[in-house]
Amino acid sequence: MHRDALSEVYLTDIICDRYPNFRIGVHLPKSHSYYSDHIGPAEHRYDPLLVLECFRQTSILIAHRHVDVDFGQAFIFNSADIRVISPEAMTITAKPGNGEVSAVIVGEKVRGDEVIGITLEMECLLGGVAAAAVTMRIQWMPRGIWTRVRNKGRARLGLGEYRTGIEPQSGRGPRTARVVHPAETLGRRIIRNAVLGDATTTAGGFEIDVLVDQRHPSLFDHPLDHIPGAVLFEAIRQAGIFAAHEFHGLSARRLVLTSLRAEFTRFGELDLHTVIRIRPVDGPDSGFTFEVEVLQEEEPITTGCVRLIRHVSDDARGVLVGGAR
Repeated sequence: MHRDALSEVYLTDIICDRYPNFRIGVHLPKSHSYYSDHIGPAEHRYDPLLVLECFRQTSILIAHRHVDVDFGQAFIFNSADIRVISPEAMTITAKPGNGEVSAVIVGEKVRGDEVIGITLEMECLLGGVAAAAVTMRIQWMPRGIWTRVRNKGRARLGLGEYRTGIEPQSGRGPRTARVVHPAETLGRRIIRNAVLGDATTTAGGFEIDVLVDQRHPSLFDHPLDHIPGAVLFEAIRQAGIFAAHEFHGLSARRLVLTSLRAEFTRFGELDLHTVIRIRPVDGPDSGFTFEVEVLQEEEPITTGCVRLIRHVSDDARGVLVGGAR
């Protein structure tokens, strides 16, 4: 699963029903310093990004166990599009957080006669109810090729070879070296779990610093030579919460994440300034949808979209979602 800490592994078993169909056991922690750190309705539900991490681990397990990818390969996370199917099924109960992921390989990336990537459709069931689904693409390459690709890409940017603990370069780093927003405005209680810095107004939206803490115990479970997808997914979510407040006056306490999509177009370098640009777009219903682009020195490294809805409490179900804030 490519994690160092056993506590960060959430899969328990795998069964291949008939290739390419799989069932995977999952166990979700009910308390976690990162995934459980939320306010409002999200505080009482399993984090969609926790379920996304289960999906990511599933993709790697299937690749190693059933696509015969050896452990000398380096993996690339290409894209993920996660949708919450049932917020109620995501509710944390007194029972253990046991569930099941159903996964199907729906596409293969082939070079010659060798499979070098897969696309999966996955669904997570909690309490026997479909809670969330994802479409995910991953690929892999030998570590020697990975090193050459990474060194070539960094050289193109005027950067030297990666070294452990590398920090943003002087003059090419973030405008802010710390979070400037109260954690609760980004849906968090613990400031370390906030990943956004200064925000500036742009035409139609905002540009916000993304702060990368390489010592974060969950987002950086082990050293990496690039910004991991987990940081970028969190930045997209927090940017959506920030934008929902700025454009619609909504508190993080009233928001529920329903979908998040990200496509990783280039490696994010740890020693460059990273920003996220976000703007509202028309959605299919009464939710709040934002398009995002993550950039380093004006070059996109990630594109995506995030959608949130306003939570209506059980005693206010008669109030329209578009009613009073």
